[in-house]
Amino acid sequence: MKRHLPIACGLDVHKDIIEACITVSRENEEPEVIRREFTTLRGDLINLREWLLNHGCKNVAMESTGVYWRAVYDILEEVDGVNLCLVNAQHMKNLPGRKSDIKDAQWISELFMCGLLENSFVPEKGIRHLRECTRYYRKVTQERGRALNRIGKLLQTHGFKLSSVLSSIDGVSAKRILEKLCDCGEVSVADVRCALARGVKRTAEEIAFAVNGKLPEIARALLRHMLDALKTIDNQLTLLGEIMKQASAAYSSHIQLLSTIPGIDILAATYIIAEIGVDMSRFAVSDIRKKPASRITSWAGLTPKNDTSAGKVKSRKIKKGNNYVKTILVQCAWATTKCRNKRLANWYWSRVGKLGEKTAIIAVARKLLVYIFQMLSTGELYNNDLDCEAAERIKTKKLESAKRLLDNSEKTKSKYTKGLKSPISSPTIIPDAEPSKKMGRPKEKPNIA
Repeated sequence: MKRHLPIACGLDVHKDIIEACITVSRENEEPEVIRREFTTLRGDLINLREWLLNHGCKNVAMESTGVYWRAVYDILEEVDGVNLCLVNAQHMKNLPGRKSDIKDAQWISELFMCGLLENSFVPEKGIRHLRECTRYYRKVTQERGRALNRIGKLLQTHGFKLSSVLSSIDGVSAKRILEKLCDCGEVSVADVRCALARGVKRTAEEIAFAVNGKLPEIARALLRHMLDALKTIDNQLTLLGEIMKQASAAYSSHIQLLSTIPGIDILAATYIIAEIGVDMSRFAVSDIRKKPASRITSWAGLTPKNDTSAGKVKSRKIKKGNNYVKTILVQCAWATTKCRNKRLANWYWSRVGKLGEKTAIIAVARKLLVYIFQMLSTGELYNNDLDCEAAERIKTKKLESAKRLLDNSEKTKSKYTKGLKSPISSPTIIPDAEPSKKMGRPKEKPNIA
């Protein structure tokens, strides 16, 4: 097989060790193989970098094994002119029965020399730092949801149906009632009336009836601990928000640009920038027959996979892709469908009956990603005039449809007024007959002999 690189190194990265294999190509000879094992300690990673430079190897390929590749990538990224290739492990599986750490490293280097490896998307260092913040913020937010579910479960266990009379147990009124439960173990109608905030639909008597009873001492202690844990999580989210602002300060213009799209706020735009970056040239398409945003939508897992055999389509399910960006785009798509007089919302509601909710919302998420790709590529703002034009077109179609119905009704009315019987005729009114006269011909009496 033809080798495109004269020298290449393959790294098989694990938690504690790294197997390194340098392959040097020689004409009309077997390639030279140089192997060495390193630990994952930072000092030994520097030795790995020096070892590669001493052998004149700047073409390095490695598997994307968990998060273990991150430290190796950061150390080698500092070398000028280095050609780093991070590869999905599924794309270079070795033959069964011939697998070992040393052989894996050699296999990676040989594939890299022959140009058979596809580089994974690794954003710049600032985006990687922002990505760490947003992903941790997401985990803490999910933990907050779990903490609220624990509180609701505890209340339900002891017969307190607070969630049945209030829209959320995370609101101001609910928190005041829960604090009173922790202190006294029970609440009265007067306590509920003092705790209610403005806008609560239920009366104080209905809420007090739903939380009627006395909370045991152990349950009160557990509830107090859960409420304190919830406050701690809220403080963590506040601090994380400040850290995210510092990490995203260099990309504030791009975040503001994406926040002009309906359904995307500042936090969602920060999530998206942290996952896809701001350089859209990394997702450029060389094939002119494909759409410009086809690569990024495929990478995000918002396009159907190709699964055909013998001319038959076996499956058209979407790919796995990047679950982080897919999740936030689907959430933004749901928010977009709630925006009135927007072309994406109109597109969704006009097709959801035929496609179904799940398929239609994935299609809206893909359209959002296409808009994001175009806006980050050109720097253009979201065009609200197109939404106004779409709303006007829909309004015009509705008026034309109503006018067509009126014209058809007028034609039908004129048709039946020309002497034809109407399909909905009024009932015939028969005048009252005189009591002495019988209607119709009288019956003849039978002749009895």
